[in-house]
Amino acid sequence: MCLLALIGGMATGTTALYGTGLDFSSVFPRLSRVQATLLVGALSIGFVFAGRFGLDLVRSISAFATVIITCTTPWMVVMMLGYWTRRGWYDPEALQVFNRRQRGGRYWFAHGWNWRGVTAWWVSALTGVLFTNLPGQFVGPLGGLANGVDIGLPVSLVAAAVLFLTLLRLFPEPRAVYGPEGARLARTADVPVPPVTGPGDEGALSDPSATLPA
Repeated sequence: MCLLALIGGMATGTTALYGTGLDFSSVFPRLSRVQATLLVGALSIGFVFAGRFGLDLVRSISAFATVIITCTTPWMVVMMLGYWTRRGWYDPEALQVFNRRQRGGRYWFAHGWNWRGVTAWWVSALTGVLFTNLPGQFVGPLGGLANGVDIGLPVSLVAAAVLFLTLLRLFPEPRAVYGPEGARLARTADVPVPPVTGPGDEGALSDPSATLPA
């Protein structure tokens, strides 16, 4: 039984580590998948040892999981609203710019960052953490405003939705990021698509005038 549990744990851990390394290399394109996976693995081992020998492991994991959920769920809201405002339309080729170590394209935004989504995410995540209330584990500065009830997650969800949609209205995204049917509940700006440069930049995506497929 111990061997079975060990093999099962290794299989689950390997899958989780690979997925995390893959995502990490997408966020930080300068790192290869191998480098990102090794870095994430080393950090994970460090956290495990720190939790085992330096902290109350069970309590720390519980608090950490709650904070992680509070911080990551707003990003899911931003992604779903982005999908909804785009009417489900994305350019698959343009999405590969980061993986190909290139620059430019319809999703390049500001130096590769969509600051509207990033701003909505970190502001709402920080707001949610401020309202988190885990007695004996972690209580945010505003965690006591709801009479001891942990409202960090719902606050972060609402904040992400309101802030992201507001930013889309105040600071329109380029028309090229939306499909032929246009945006839903969001304004757009007619700006040129920056050319794709970098390895293998030959093709339609390198044409600044390429805004939408016919």
